[in-house]
Amino acid sequence: MPEGIPERFDAALMDQAEYMDRIESNQQIQCVMVLDGRIDDARLARAARLTLDAEPIMGCRFVERLRPYWRRRTDLDHLALVSVARCADEDDLQAALMEFLTAPGDPRHEPLVRVKVLRAASDTVCVKVDHTAADTGGTRDYLYLLCKTYNLLAVDPLCAPSPNSTGDRSLGQVLRHFSLLEKGRSLRHGVPPKPAWGFPWKGKAQGELSFAVRGMTEESFRGLKAWGRERGATINDCILAAYYRAFFEISSTAPGTRCGILVPIDLRRYLPDETAGAVCNLSGQLYPVISMVPRESFAATVGRVRDAMAPFKADMPGIGAAIGVAALVSPGVRVASMFYRRMIAAALRSGKCNPYLSNMGRLSPEKLNLTGAHVKDAYLVSPLMRPPGFLLGASSFLDRLTLTVGYAGSGQNRQTVERLLDRVGSDLLLRE
Repeated sequence: MPEGIPERFDAALMDQAEYMDRIESNQQIQCVMVLDGRIDDARLARAARLTLDAEPIMGCRFVERLRPYWRRRTDLDHLALVSVARCADEDDLQAALMEFLTAPGDPRHEPLVRVKVLRAASDTVCVKVDHTAADTGGTRDYLYLLCKTYNLLAVDPLCAPSPNSTGDRSLGQVLRHFSLLEKGRSLRHGVPPKPAWGFPWKGKAQGELSFAVRGMTEESFRGLKAWGRERGATINDCILAAYYRAFFEISSTAPGTRCGILVPIDLRRYLPDETAGAVCNLSGQLYPVISMVPRESFAATVGRVRDAMAPFKADMPGIGAAIGVAALVSPGVRVASMFYRRMIAAALRSGKCNPYLSNMGRLSPEKLNLTGAHVKDAYLVSPLMRPPGFLLGASSFLDRLTLTVGYAGSGQNRQTVERLLDRVGSDLLLRE
């Protein structure tokens, strides 16, 4: 082990919150990179190992105690972080991809990072990061570190990045930029709305797992961005509006019913250069609510979503929710988990649970690159939520938009999930 890396790290409150969320989610954030050639898998394995020292938290286990903490693993040099699957054809590749995406993870035992190379005529590289250690922003930071380390090894096979042993991973790095009065005021936007709807799940919560993926071409995505700008709406507003409309349809929501969607937001926006002290969890949430209006045009729904989001965007977005989550887990993750389990049990009985929209942002082609094999497409895969939860993820790369949904009970729920994604995609494409 390089000098200067402690054996133990505090588990930040946001880490504890994400660990607690394993009750309802697989808590894995994943990336799929489609290459136009092949990578050196031995070098990739070496790069992955070095990243566990460069960001020491990624080389830890989560230790669940009354006050949880992270402990450095003693078997880092023996972990099989990178594996290769040889795929005979596209069907074989897709089956191997689905097997990797649905593979479970446990931060108490398994590595926080796992990489799979799907090898056909060219390579597809898949990376799995445990959400207990990193949110979407932290996962992007890790992906860029992995690529950078791989590329450095091509130049200097003996290079070893310096450990980031003292980088701040806490919510405090954001909250210190706000006064006590501002933090108090932010709490008025920190309470999620009472659920009035939910995904119409069928079958058992632990049924067969699957993912559905939809892509939007560069031309269509650029058209959507221009269309939104003309109406003062962001891409997130447009996706959220399409998601609302699709959810209204599949949940058979009655006209006039006011419904909420939970929208995670990256709190790195409040930091210098929007950069955290280390790979970490640093997210809040927004809680827009709109009512169901029959036969409304897409443009009208976008306008109402834009207006519903405006108060959150104008007043310390995400801070109040993050403070609330930190307060929830402050008594300890075991106490908080009991409270959370009761909430989930009540939602299962009622069939009502606010869905999530996670806009995971843009993957930088400048930072997501591997020497010798061009990344021609890439997307992030959102965590898979089990009933009663439901999460739609969105990410972009090279002006291409990708939507993902992970779900349980694939045999019974696939048709409804596909219908929802088809409706979202149709609205974003046709905008009628």
